[in-house]
Amino acid sequence: MHEKSKPGVISRGIKTPIIMPGDDVVKIVVDSVIATVGIEGIHDKDAIGTTEAVVAIGQNNIVSQAEIVKDLEAKFAGANSIAVVDPIQSRNRFMAILKAVAAMPSIKNIYVVMTYPTDEVGNRLVPEEVMMESGVNPYRDVLSQEEFYEKLGKPCHPFTGKDYMEIYKGICGEKGRIVMCNDFAQVPAICGDILVCSIHRRAMVKRILLKNGAHRVLDLSEIMNSPVDGSGYNERFGLYGSNIQDNDDLKLMPRDCDKFVKAVQEEVFKRTGKKVESYVFGDGAFKDPVGGIWELADPTTTPGYTEGLRGTPEEVKLKFIASQHKGMTSEEIEKIVAEEKEARKAVKDITNTASLGTTPRQITDLISSLSDLTTGSGDRQTPVVLIQNYL
Repeated sequence: MHEKSKPGVISRGIKTPIIMPGDDVVKIVVDSVIATVGIEGIHDKDAIGTTEAVVAIGQNNIVSQAEIVKDLEAKFAGANSIAVVDPIQSRNRFMAILKAVAAMPSIKNIYVVMTYPTDEVGNRLVPEEVMMESGVNPYRDVLSQEEFYEKLGKPCHPFTGKDYMEIYKGICGEKGRIVMCNDFAQVPAICGDILVCSIHRRAMVKRILLKNGAHRVLDLSEIMNSPVDGSGYNERFGLYGSNIQDNDDLKLMPRDCDKFVKAVQEEVFKRTGKKVESYVFGDGAFKDPVGGIWELADPTTTPGYTEGLRGTPEEVKLKFIASQHKGMTSEEIEKIVAEEKEARKAVKDITNTASLGTTPRQITDLISSLSDLTTGSGDRQTPVVLIQNYL
């Protein structure tokens, strides 16, 4: 038996002061970690994550509805109708964007094209058994809101109890029409000016639309990707990853995340002499087993990270090796595991027998998902996460 037990992975939420626009977030992050664990509690290869929300708030990366409307009007100049394609069902993620579309003075008709029986991230409109017994082919059939209600019933979101078809139609008012459609090739025949709201499949959706005769196709990364009258912006993601901040103002994803994480890494080294890894994290990449919702509504789990977080974990399957060496002591098996890990690092081979069951996910996706679950999305006041013994 070991004289001293070594801890495994530790994920610790770090409390910080409430972060406000203009705050020095790098200093707050490092101060808060040191105040929690002390200088002696920080080690080489620890990882310090900061949620994207507080980085963006510190940058005051906020846009108003009026600024979004102005950008939309400029980029859809001359259009009197617009199709808003493949939005997710979300009040804090999409409602304010649709309100801005509805507020465009030039637009007289809005076609909100929603997918069914689920949206892109798994929010369900129709129970699976109802869909299967309905006779409706979701890959081909285009339904109006009224036809959907008649054939498939009125949706009720499993968590919020909301009917998002009704919500989105209400936002658009008389301008709006709900179109239920998974066959994006049919959309250009309905409307040629299109705003794609797909998150992870947006490149595919845009290709299909343009191939089938769309006049003008932009996605959300192309809206608010530069400042409007001194507003916030994100040159990489535009409106993707935005959240309601106050009324109809939206907080965007933060800019310059690579500079931020490097600054955190350098500040920790200056104050402790330890080289940690640093990252900015958003939504975790996991699926809720009750609602069937894939939680990743951000365009990426990790908009910024230091070099030591690049790649996939170089792991071997401990239980497989242990089963192949019955009768050996724990210390002997640990030695074999260490040798197998070194051999895997040398050849970068994820297909050998010892690696069976170790899915080659990206370190950034794994560590950001762990961080998202640790910090929560409510009032824990822990926008910073310290992860130890992971790398």
